[in-house]
Amino acid sequence: MTTPEPHWPSTQVPSLARTLADPHFSNGERAALKRMGLEGPAPLALHRFILRHVEESWQGEHWTPRWRALICALAIQRDGGFDPSRPWGQALAEARFAESRLERLLAAQGDTLYALGLRAARQLAAKGLACDWRQLAELIFASDPDVRERINTRIARDYYRNLKKD
Repeated sequence: MTTPEPHWPSTQVPSLARTLADPHFSNGERAALKRMGLEGPAPLALHRFILRHVEESWQGEHWTPRWRALICALAIQRDGGFDPSRPWGQALAEARFAESRLERLLAAQGDTLYALGLRAARQLAAKGLACDWRQLAELIFASDPDVRERINTRIARDYYRNLKKD
């Protein structure tokens, strides 16, 4: 018997968003995940959420900063905020996310990437735009430069295809 290939973080996003939007999910847990920042001690709600809802092979401590950014981004969205028919780059354009901010976001790495990704998520939440959060997960978890460039290109193209000029 072979062990199934672990689910990549981006494939776990729909399930994570559904869990966070579920009316039976604890309001206290959701609030703690929304309020958490990227620095300082992580709330226990984050550790519980990761252990209960993230594929075990992706639960290592070195992944925690990435999960922290992604889970917070999902938690602040209304009703889970997941819509696979609206690419993340398109949603950024519809939210009037500044081109200069997108450029900084796509060039960023590490903690800066997580912070800028979370800022973008806050802007989408403020506009009430649901989108395909799998693209943010791909961006946050990509480590190969060629893969990262393909992700950046797809996000940028979705953004520019949908950017409305005044």
